[in-house]
Amino acid sequence: MNKAVCIYIQERDGTTTFLKPLVEHIKNMLAPVIVGYDIDSEDDPLEIIYQAITDADTIFFLGHGTSDKLYASTVDNLTLFDKNNIDLLSGKRLFLLSCNSADFIKKQRLNNAFGFGMLPTSLDDVRKWKYLHGILIENFTKEDISIYNNAIVEILTHSIMVDSLADYFLLKERIKFQTSIEIVKCLTQKRDNANYRLLADLLYYFSKDIMVQ
Repeated sequence: MNKAVCIYIQERDGTTTFLKPLVEHIKNMLAPVIVGYDIDSEDDPLEIIYQAITDADTIFFLGHGTSDKLYASTVDNLTLFDKNNIDLLSGKRLFLLSCNSADFIKKQRLNNAFGFGMLPTSLDDVRKWKYLHGILIENFTKEDISIYNNAIVEILTHSIMVDSLADYFLLKERIKFQTSIEIVKCLTQKRDNANYRLLADLLYYFSKDIMVQ
């Protein structure tokens, strides 16, 4: 692995703040170029990102997305990647941690790509979706979401290593294993939480919905 770039979208509404430990893990492991959507920059903040990935071999994207796009900012409703500039990601090894990045990978026909399903990581998400895989999430609290988000970070920081980044199927298996550990923690250590069983089910689908292409 030569040049790696980590695109970390620090949303002003705080919805991606929980990912900072994962960014630090990637930083300590690979010393990648870290870029994001910087509205205070004197230069075009999107162009800074595009320039950074030009000669990158591996790209991490940590932020928000849909099946059609990856966002530079959901607060500003600003797209970073979609069908109109998907060629910028061509030939790169991609790790896309965002909602529905698995569908994004399939729709854009990306290769060497690792993506996820719907990730309800905020109150807005659970109120909007209401149900996910038949699981009632509409009434999740901030505490429930915090438990879920922290579990995701634990899973990924214990799974993403130099060897697993070189083999995405190995990475997927490690994530499944680490997810099982977090599910057990949820079932044994979070029983005082009214939604502990639903949270365990949601973590199961976190790993099940992974897409490797």
